[in-house]
Amino acid sequence: MTGIAAPRLSDPVPSPREAGRGLGRGVCVDRSFNQTALWRYHRDVEDPRGAMPPAATSDDPALVAGCRAGEATSLEQFFVTHVHYVERVISRLTGPTPDLEDLVQTTFIQAFQSFGRYRGEASLKTWVTRIAVHTALHQLRSGVRRAVPLELVSDADEPSDPSDAPDQQAASRQLARRLHALLDRVAPKKRVAFLLYTVEEYSIEEVAALTEASKAATKSRIWFARRELMAMVRGQADLQQLIESSGAQSWR
Repeated sequence: MTGIAAPRLSDPVPSPREAGRGLGRGVCVDRSFNQTALWRYHRDVEDPRGAMPPAATSDDPALVAGCRAGEATSLEQFFVTHVHYVERVISRLTGPTPDLEDLVQTTFIQAFQSFGRYRGEASLKTWVTRIAVHTALHQLRSGVRRAVPLELVSDADEPSDPSDAPDQQAASRQLARRLHALLDRVAPKKRVAFLLYTVEEYSIEEVAALTEASKAATKSRIWFARRELMAMVRGQADLQQLIESSGAQSWR
């Protein structure tokens, strides 16, 4: 996952409106694109945390060329293919937030602006995931994230395993809500590294590439995040077990 040409974590992340005004900077977008899926985008009711990654196939060279040329049809295909997975990644990193749609739009606008620098060293899925991580981390670090009060989070916004009995699903959702509240007390870099590793199940090397950090720094962030969370949940056996086991199963 080296050599991914995308915005750097130190770069400012514009709002969707600001980013939309700048679409022409990195790629000449077909005027008809304002009628395509991004601008009609509204998050589905379906839980984004259940979305599966796009199939691991080689990217169509014609699609990549079309996106780099700003062709509306190619950009729409790229968007439709990856939008649900991007929703999942951002929602897991930030937790419940009314800004999810804006963050997804910002991610794709950043991608459209950056296609001129895409050289194919990484898959489109990996490339857009890095931009999504960048967007989520910027949101967490900005201090302006609008959190949703936990009592107002609907069941559709919490992960659950459809094979579980209804009472088990309800318990898993409640556990996830409690863990989200604790994660808000963990520094953004540690939080993102921990979630990418334990929930999204990326390797240390992949997390390091996605967050533009060294392997040593990535391991340290994950270790400290888990230690901080364990200190917060002393006496809460259910959360202790969740964190000790990495938590991946309960977040799927």
